[in-house]
Amino acid sequence: MDRKTPKRLGITAKLLIWCMVLVGIFYATTSVLILRIQNLVEVSSAIVNVNYDMDLSAQRMIQQLLSLEENRKRYEILEKDVYMEAFVSDLEDFGKTLTSVLSRHPDYQEPWAVLTREYAELLARSRDTGPKVLPDKTVTRWLEILSDARQQNQQEMEARLNELADRSRAAERLGFFGLVASIAFGVLGSVLIAYRLNLSLSEIRRGIRELGSGEPARPVRVTTHDELGELAQAFNSMTARLTEEEKMRQDFIAMLSHEIRTPLTSIRESVDLVADGVFGEVNEKQHHFLDISRQEALRLTHLLERLMKVSSLEAQRLRLNTEPLDAAALARQAIDRLHSMAMAKNIELKAELPTDFVFVEADQEHVTQVLVNLLGNAIKFSPPESVVRLSVTPEPTGKSVIFCVVDEGPGIALDEQERIFLKYYREPSVRGSVDGLGLGLSIARGIVEAHGGSLWLNSAPGCGASFCFSLPKPKTMV
Repeated sequence: MDRKTPKRLGITAKLLIWCMVLVGIFYATTSVLILRIQNLVEVSSAIVNVNYDMDLSAQRMIQQLLSLEENRKRYEILEKDVYMEAFVSDLEDFGKTLTSVLSRHPDYQEPWAVLTREYAELLARSRDTGPKVLPDKTVTRWLEILSDARQQNQQEMEARLNELADRSRAAERLGFFGLVASIAFGVLGSVLIAYRLNLSLSEIRRGIRELGSGEPARPVRVTTHDELGELAQAFNSMTARLTEEEKMRQDFIAMLSHEIRTPLTSIRESVDLVADGVFGEVNEKQHHFLDISRQEALRLTHLLERLMKVSSLEAQRLRLNTEPLDAAALARQAIDRLHSMAMAKNIELKAELPTDFVFVEADQEHVTQVLVNLLGNAIKFSPPESVVRLSVTPEPTGKSVIFCVVDEGPGIALDEQERIFLKYYREPSVRGSVDGLGLGLSIARGIVEAHGGSLWLNSAPGCGASFCFSLPKPKTMV
C-alpha cells in the first residue's frame, strides 16, 4: 500500500494560525480587563446607590428632627397652634423619609426597630394630645441612632472607596502588563516566524549566489517543511544534477584534451620535419603554408593547455610548487614576455616596482601565467599609443603583496564586472571583435585563490580597468 504523504502546514496557514493566536491573546487580555472594569462599576454603583444615598437620607432626617424639636419648644413657650401644625408636619415628613429609606435600604430595619416603633407611637399620640408627649430624651435617642448610622455608613463608604482605589490600581497594572506582555509575545513570535522564514530564504539565496558566481554548487539546508522547504529540496535536486553534469563535462574535456594532444603532437612534428627539408627541398610558398600550419597547431596546443588548466582548477587538482620569489622579478619577466605584443600596438608598458626586495610565497610558472593573462588582456583592450602599468605594492598589514595591472581601455560596466570571471564568459561588446574563449580571467582567479590570495577589479565605463590580486608573503618574512 502507498503511504500517504503527511499534510504540512504552508506559509499562509502558519501566518493565519499566528494571527488567530494574536487575536486570541488580545481577546483574553481584553476580557479580563473588562471583568475588572465591571467590578469597579459595581463597587462605584454600591457607593453611589447605597452609601451616598444613605448619607444624604440620614442627614435629611437629622435636620427634620432638629426642626421638629425647634417647633415643639416654640409651641411650649408661645402655645400657638401654628407651631403645633408645623410640629406635626415635620413629624409626618420625618416618617415619610424614614419609610422611604427603609424601603431602599432594608438592612436598616433591624437597627432602627426602636426608632420605627417609637415614631409610630409618637405619631398616634401627637394627633390627640399635641407635642408635649415628645420628651427631649426621645429626640436625643433618635439623633444618636441616626448619627451612629451615618458614621457607620461613612466608614463603610470610605472602605469601599479604598477598595475602589485598590481595584483601579490593580486593573491599571493588569491592563499595562497585559498590554506589554501581549505586545512582547506578539513581537517575539513574529520575529521567530520571520527568522525561520529568513533562515530558509538565506540558505536558498546563498545557494543561488554561489551557483551564479560559478562556485561549486553546494546543497542548501532544508529547515522547514513548507513551500520554502520544497523550494530548497528542488534546489538541492537541481544542484545535484548540475554537479553530476559538470563532472561529466570535466571528464569529457580531460579525455578530449588527452586524445587530441597525441595526434596534434604528431602533426607538429611532421610539419617541422617537412619544413626542415628532411623529405626534400621546400620552396618559399610551401614554407609559408607550413608556418601557418605550425602556428595553428601551436594555437591548438595553447587552447588544450587552457582547457586542462580549467579542468584541474575545477577538480581542485592544481599542484603548486611554491617558494619565496622576488615580486619585482616576476613583474619584469611578465613584461619582457609581452614587450613585443605591446610594441605591435605602440603601447608602452610601465613597471612601478618597490626599491627594496619584496618576496611572495608563490609558484613561479602559475603566477607568471596570471600576470601574462592580465597584461595580455590590458594590451588587447587598450587603444594604440596608451600606457599599461604594472605595480607591485606591499600591503599595509605586511602579510601580502598586491599586484595591479592598470590600462586605459574602454572600461567595464558595473553589471558585467563579476561575470567576466566566469568560465567561457565574454563581454557582449567584444564578442565579435576580439578573439578569445573567456578562460583567462577564470584561470587567473583560480590560480590566485589556490595561493590563498584574491583577485578583484576596479573599473568604470570609459575610465579603463584595474585588475589587482594579492599573494601571501613567506611566513618567515611576515
